[in-house]
Amino acid sequence: MPASFDSCKKIALSSHLLYVGLHIQVMGVVMTDTEREAEFERAVLPEANRLLGLAVAIVGDPHEAEDVVQESMFSAWRSWRALRDPNSLSAWLTRICVNHAIHRRRLLHRRLLWPPERWAVEPVLPTLPEARLAEIERAFRSLSGPQRAVVVLHHVDGLTITECAGALGCRPGTARSHLGRAMEKLRRGLADA
Repeated sequence: MPASFDSCKKIALSSHLLYVGLHIQVMGVVMTDTEREAEFERAVLPEANRLLGLAVAIVGDPHEAEDVVQESMFSAWRSWRALRDPNSLSAWLTRICVNHAIHRRRLLHRRLLWPPERWAVEPVLPTLPEARLAEIERAFRSLSGPQRAVVVLHHVDGLTITECAGALGCRPGTARSHLGRAMEKLRRGLADA
């Protein structure tokens, strides 16, 4: 069945949804695509900056991170009707963004489109000496995508291990393992420098 609303002629009476052409009827209220877009924007735009920070931390390049967020927003738009609990919007968007960021990082790494020097992230802690920032950045870049994601989600966003696991799509034990390995690798990388 086509994904576009233009060609959608599905009637789903059991869920009280009626899709006909460009209108969506929910419990007797007709919602046009424009209204649906406005609802989507109101819900997800406040999350955009947080998702961009997360994507930069995982991918390592601000421009690639912008693409990741854009892809994440597109995926969220396509799946907007699938969101069952509006209270879990932030976790849902985080998971979409983390998945896209890890995929993008693997793709960049695999194809070697840019040398690692181009992946440098702008320093987050400008009060540290330049040499120490470079050491921290080098150590952070050595982490895998899931390790970067769990470090940022846990230590920057303040999520619990269980919430990190939900965002990564893995079990809490796996998230804990990623975090432990990442922290050990960071300690070793910074101790050697």
